[in-house]
Amino acid sequence: MTEYSQQQWLDKAAEQPELPSELPAWLRDFTTIARTGRIQDAIGDESRAVPDRDAKGNPPRYSAVLVLVKGESTFVAKEDLPYPKDAAMLLTHRAPSMRQHSGQIAFPGGQREPQDSGPVMTALREAQEETGLNPDHVQPLAVMEPIYIDRSNFAVVPVLAYLAEPSTVYPASSENDWVAMVPIEQLTDPALRYWLTFSQWKGPAFDVHGMVLWGFTGAVVTALLDIAGWSRPWGEDSEPVELFEALKNSANKEAMGTLKESFRQAGDSGGAP
Repeated sequence: MTEYSQQQWLDKAAEQPELPSELPAWLRDFTTIARTGRIQDAIGDESRAVPDRDAKGNPPRYSAVLVLVKGESTFVAKEDLPYPKDAAMLLTHRAPSMRQHSGQIAFPGGQREPQDSGPVMTALREAQEETGLNPDHVQPLAVMEPIYIDRSNFAVVPVLAYLAEPSTVYPASSENDWVAMVPIEQLTDPALRYWLTFSQWKGPAFDVHGMVLWGFTGAVVTALLDIAGWSRPWGEDSEPVELFEALKNSANKEAMGTLKESFRQAGDSGGAP
């Protein structure tokens, strides 16, 4: 088995995958911006910038997540309907028993391993392990810049991809207890979007079947919907909901004590998990 160094992996992260010859028209602009733009600018959170080292002097650990979307390939975008009605995004719920980010909604993904030549391979391998996704049915579209999670010192590279052929997904490992293609129509529904706050932190959130999508994944989903031009006005100036009150009333089953301690350790300048 060929093994790759972190530098080789990072070199591959600087490259873009070859685009399919028949990229759906409704994904073309989104893909172009994802390949050439800065998702950090769309997120607008300084704590998400990747440092050379964390507060303890450790270099960041690199990982990748799969941002998989599906939808009718022949759909033609309209001004009032920029994506097909069956458009959806793959999300998972991390089991409450997990040591890190337990109970959170997340993209499938994980840490770089030596056999991974680059972020695309990491994202596809992890997605197959976690959700049973058939990687042969996936077309990688863009490798985006890394986003930092200060709690775990991970620099996470989102990989945008299109599900070109149907593939059954399900909780294929003990990491997840829920896996679904969540309709874009649901993620853009103003009634299901709101702000969360705790101490000095504030971030976007979504109601997904009674669970709270927030933190790293919530910030990335928000940025991607904006980049794609799919967002609808949702009350960006509305009063935020207190984070732990929202989580207590949700189906997330997050480790509240551990989460509060992580906020305390991160301090006022820290980002969300």
